[in-house]
Amino acid sequence: MKAHRIIQGALLLAAAQLPFVIACARVVEGSDGAETEAEPDRGDDTDPGPESSDTTSGGGAEATDPALDLFACGFELSCERVVVHISAVPPETLPCAARLVLGGGTGVLGSLLTPGPYVDETESLIFVLGDGTALVQTRERHCGREGMECGPTPVWELSQHQICDLVVSPDLEAACEADTEECAFLPWGDVTNCRAVEEHTCEDVTALLAAR
Repeated sequence: MKAHRIIQGALLLAAAQLPFVIACARVVEGSDGAETEAEPDRGDDTDPGPESSDTTSGGGAEATDPALDLFACGFELSCERVVVHISAVPPETLPCAARLVLGGGTGVLGSLLTPGPYVDETESLIFVLGDGTALVQTRERHCGREGMECGPTPVWELSQHQICDLVVSPDLEAACEADTEECAFLPWGDVTNCRAVEEHTCEDVTALLAAR
């Protein structure tokens, strides 16, 4: 009799546990199913989509597109290129540039800034357009820092083409009329308010210079 009761109790206990086991199995199975079904929803929420992907790739391509190299066109300078390390040389370039800008004609100016140390160069081509503006392109290369020697000379990095305003003050006009030392146009400092412009070919620039 006692054995019968033990067997009966065990059967009742097993029967009582069966719904709990089934429920747990359902919860586990439901969790797996919910996770599997929820993945597309999370994907919809976080997927950047074709538009975001295109924007990213388009922006990258825009940033890495090389500019047309106007330095390779071989334009003849209207005044000797000014090189600035400690001072501007040759000094007569600055009044030459001032008279070009004040004269209202077109021409080409060049400057090279080399503050150093090692390779630290920024070169500019300034195409004076005769209307108070200039088409400008710069290129630069840098390497080395204090305590570190440079390796091979780095290649030039070209800027995009820009249109800039040329600073011409009444004081500059008066100085050039009086032929004083203040008659000086600084190609690296008197070129301001630069903004991006469409690329120009060598032929485009030639036509602009010939227009006036």
